Amino acid sequence: MDIQLSIATPESVSDWLPLFAAYLDFYRVHQSPGQCREYLSERLRRRQAIAFLAKRDGATVGFALMYVGFSSLSLRPCWMLHDLYVSADARRHGLGKLLILRCQQYARDMGGGEIMLQTAHDNLNAQRLYESLGFALDKHFRVYSWSSGDS
Repeated sequence: MDIQLSIATPESVSDWLPLFAAYLDFYRVHQSPGQCREYLSERLRRRQAIAFLAKRDGATVGFALMYVGFSSLSLRPCWMLHDLYVSADARRHGLGKLLILRCQQYARDMGGGEIMLQTAHDNLNAQRLYESLGFALDKHFRVYSWSSGDS
């Protein structure tokens, strides 16, 4: 399988929007395609995010989307690998691994720092993949979240 990895641009969002919608479906979240397109384009345009695309025979079959942040503890960038998705027909060929490796290389190229991610407790396949690539389950910090309820 011949796979090419590239960096998404605001103009390329329409090419991978169906994959983003499938990712949202996986998590049982519904957003309008127009809102998703605008949101993703704006994040990329403002350089608040970077997305890597995996293409096979010219068709986008996977993506990894990271948001940039910073860590006061390490005084370095802190990336949140927020979204990783590979189309069902392209799974089991190592594309998720390739996308994560590309994210790790990007973090190194940008001066280092860390990549954080979350996954569902029952997503054992993803957990095995992350651990095989050097990610470790955090045993020092408890994660909390808050929502303004504006959604």
